[in-house]
Amino acid sequence: MRALATWQDKCIDSQLLVASLVGLFKQRGLDCDKLLRGTGIFSADIRKPGHSISPKQLLRLVDNGLSLWPSGDLSFLLGQLWLPSQSGALTAGMLCARDLNELGLFWYQFHWLTQPWLQCWRWQGDKEWHFLLSLDLGTQQHTQFFIELSLSSLVASCKQLMGQGWHGSMSFPYETPQNIAQYYKYFGTDISFDAPLCRVSMAKAFMQQPLLYAQQIASSVESQATRHAVTHAVISRQSHFQSPRYTLFASEYRLGLAAGIRLSLMRDNVSLPEMAEKLSMSPATLKRRLAEMDLSFGQLADETRLIKALYYLATPSQDAHSIANSLSFSDASNFRRSFKRWTGQLPIYFRSWLA
Repeated sequence: MRALATWQDKCIDSQLLVASLVGLFKQRGLDCDKLLRGTGIFSADIRKPGHSISPKQLLRLVDNGLSLWPSGDLSFLLGQLWLPSQSGALTAGMLCARDLNELGLFWYQFHWLTQPWLQCWRWQGDKEWHFLLSLDLGTQQHTQFFIELSLSSLVASCKQLMGQGWHGSMSFPYETPQNIAQYYKYFGTDISFDAPLCRVSMAKAFMQQPLLYAQQIASSVESQATRHAVTHAVISRQSHFQSPRYTLFASEYRLGLAAGIRLSLMRDNVSLPEMAEKLSMSPATLKRRLAEMDLSFGQLADETRLIKALYYLATPSQDAHSIANSLSFSDASNFRRSFKRWTGQLPIYFRSWLA
């Protein structure tokens, strides 16, 4: 199994989120020394190509940032800076995507390069694509901040790449926040809270609309004189779209410990000792490394079962008995009790959640 990033591993590119956060503080005239205090991050390091920080350092930085920022919009402002702050192969691939569906597939495969704290699950409904988001690298300690950051970057990027506003619905895995006005401003009104997981849903027709660059190529094809230039652009586009593979495969990490465990549990039900053996560590070491990130193996197992259950519930042919059997519950009653413990609701309540 590929190496999974833990609490102390230097796996997060400091030239992206960290640099954007420091830049915002400088723009507002806020104390950057206080922002970086106790993080082990120095201003000179952020400018170094290839410099990385650990999840532990990132969480300390976010703690400092939230305590010092004078309003409740820090995550949203950082989200607006996400696409402009990117550089290199990932941006080239995103800019050259034909439509939002292709862009989503591209980001889904390579998002570790830019948002390593996320783990994403896709599900195709009748008329919509659904994306379920889990947090990695211990960032669930700031669930609201990282979800606001990630989804505001999604909405802002769609607007920049499509030339129009984002359309879809969002469900958030926490109660209605105090900064609800920011949610309406950045996400629209089709939002809900107290969800079992973070869910983003978009109509298939919306995701198939061409992005601005694809529209420019299509309009250029109409001109005979520009055909050669367009051919060259398409070849360049294909090259850029594939180039992040080299960057990604050269990276030591592609997943954090939590995401790697969830992914393994999605494929097979294994116990903690079996998982520890897969990861070439003792059960005690696995428990300790998860505890550093305020997680337990039981939490990850329950969350993975919940994701599977939501998929099964969206399949009309699956009833409570077959789902219970697929999830290795002794009977349907046991499954219902566990599902209500996870979500506060009985399974039937979420039959159409991923429809």
